[in-house]
Amino acid sequence: MKKYNWHNWFWGLFFLVCAGVLVTTQLGMFTINISFWPLVWGLILVAAFLKSLASLSFIGMAFSLSFLGILFAQPLGIERLVPWTLLGAAALISIGLELIFRPVKAKHEHHGTLVVNDTSYSLGDWHKANKEIKKTYQEDDSPTNLEVSVRMGSAVRYVNTTDFRHARIRVNMGEVKVYFDKAQITTEPATIELLGQIGDVDLYIPKEWNLQPKLPTFAVDYAEKGETPVPSGPEVLLTGNFHVGDVTVHYI
Repeated sequence: MKKYNWHNWFWGLFFLVCAGVLVTTQLGMFTINISFWPLVWGLILVAAFLKSLASLSFIGMAFSLSFLGILFAQPLGIERLVPWTLLGAAALISIGLELIFRPVKAKHEHHGTLVVNDTSYSLGDWHKANKEIKKTYQEDDSPTNLEVSVRMGSAVRYVNTTDFRHARIRVNMGEVKVYFDKAQITTEPATIELLGQIGDVDLYIPKEWNLQPKLPTFAVDYAEKGETPVPSGPEVLLTGNFHVGDVTVHYI
C-alpha cells in the first residue's frame, strides 16, 4: 500500500507541475518561447524517462533523451546532431549500459510483489519457489521451465511439455511468438514472465486457461484476440517487467 500511494503521489504531482509549466509557458512567463505541442510532447518524454529510470530501462532512458534532443534541437543548438546521430548514440549507449549493468538489472527484476492464491510473495521468493530455469531450449526435452531471450531479432518457440510451470521471455528490441497450445499444466498457478523493453510479444494460449494479466501498463499495448476465453482450466499468471511494446494474447 505504501508503494501504491507513493506511485500515485509522485505521478499526480508530476502532472500538476506539467500543467503549471504548460500554462505559464503559454502566458510568456518563461524566457524560452516553446509552442504548445512540442511542450506537450516534451512533458510526455520526460514522464517516459522517469518511468524508464524507475524500472532501470536503459533503452527507454536513452531514447527518451534522444527524442527530447530532436524535439528541442534548435533551443539547445544541436541541429547538426538531428536525427540520426542522436538516435545512433542512444542505441549504442543503451546497449552498452545494458551489458554493463546486467547483474544490477537481474536483481531489480526480482523486486516487487505477486499475489498467488490470496498470498503475497516477493518476486525473488516466487522465483526461488520454482525450479531453476534452463538456459537453453530444446523442443525434444519438453522442459518444465522455458527461457527465451531475444535482442534485436526474432524468435518462435513451441511449448510441448506435459508439466508446464514457468516461462521467462526476455525481449529487447525484438519480436517473439510463443505457442502454448500443446502445453499442459499439472501444478498451478503457472507463470509467464515478460522482461525487457521495445518489442512485440505474441502469446498463443489455450482458451481454457485462466489467464491473469499482471503486467505494468506504461507504454504497453496489451490486447486479446482469437477465440472467446472460457477460463475453466488452470490459473496462469502473466507478469514481469516489460515496457514500451505490444503484448498480444491469442486465445486458441
